[in-house]
Amino acid sequence: MLASRLAAIGESKSVSASNRAAEMKRAGKKVFNFGIGEPDFDTPSGIIEAAFEAARHGKTHYTPSAGIPELREAVALKEKQFNRIDAKAGNVLITPTKFAINIAVMVLVNPGDEVIIPEPYYLSYPDIVRLYGGKVLTVRTDSNYDLDLDAMEKLVTPRTRMIILSNPTNPTGKVYTEKSLRSLADFAIKHNLYLLSDEIYEDLIYEGSMFSPASIPEMFERTITLSGFSKSYAMTGWRLGYMVAPEQIIKAGNKVQQQTITCATSISQYGALAALKDRETPRKFLETFRKRRDIVLELISNSSNMHMRKPEGAFYAFVKYDADLNSEDFCENALESSGIVITPGSAFGNQGEGHFRLSFATDEATIREGISALEEFIRKIG
Repeated sequence: MLASRLAAIGESKSVSASNRAAEMKRAGKKVFNFGIGEPDFDTPSGIIEAAFEAARHGKTHYTPSAGIPELREAVALKEKQFNRIDAKAGNVLITPTKFAINIAVMVLVNPGDEVIIPEPYYLSYPDIVRLYGGKVLTVRTDSNYDLDLDAMEKLVTPRTRMIILSNPTNPTGKVYTEKSLRSLADFAIKHNLYLLSDEIYEDLIYEGSMFSPASIPEMFERTITLSGFSKSYAMTGWRLGYMVAPEQIIKAGNKVQQQTITCATSISQYGALAALKDRETPRKFLETFRKRRDIVLELISNSSNMHMRKPEGAFYAFVKYDADLNSEDFCENALESSGIVITPGSAFGNQGEGHFRLSFATDEATIREGISALEEFIRKIG
């Protein structure tokens, strides 16, 4: 019999849909894959060469469990220079991407503790909290996806431990303003809460600017900042990210890492070290995604049966559709009948029902042809 904790979680809707899409492609069917959040570029050659060179020189063994010292130092410097976070190497844990969320929850959330998650949220947050016995408290945002602190206030109890949010936001592309995040910081301080700030899309901002809550001196001791290399450098398969937090949390997270994966992949760490010296690649990616964002916005705006708010960051459109189907059935039918891979809005919380997430991390031709196919699909079922 399986452990009971698994009953509280489900499969990732985005990963499952992309797995289905891969099966359909192998069967020779035409597929428009707008599902998974992965840049369609290859990792830049300079990063690959740096990793190969490290491997050739014997860097193929275990590393220190918290990460190679030079990468921890480079991440701390990057956070200080670009995010204004007063971090040192001792505030950095190098760990595989999404696993950082798991570590943060394991370290800070006891069974029965409550975690506030604003909707629409990255679909893995609630399941990760439940996996470790936490209680999920979701809270709706307003029509512009701004935080509703009054609604949050009503949720807080003595068991409330943490707030989790992404910025820029997956799935909506919302970029929170400094004013909004300072208000959230005041809320966290007032209620003695930790804040997990997932900043993996920090290099992909089209309007507005990046603000890290941990840059507020009073928030540093209660903020866990997460980021990585998957989106900014097309390094999804390298599975590498990092956590920036107070040393007490980093030491606790390192203990978890020692007893689970031991350390992040050595070769990936040397590739990441080269990536941090490359600021041109994120700028190139940003401009490419901006053009694609604008194409999606134009096509959806000209549609009679789809509507969306302009994404300010990341590479997703969160689209409201005009059809009398729940989002899971809508996306299932779109895949089966038209080969269109999109993620149901309900996977991102109740506020997402009636929507789907469309990733525009794909080429322009696919975007144009796929959105045209979407319009036709909705007309047929409408």
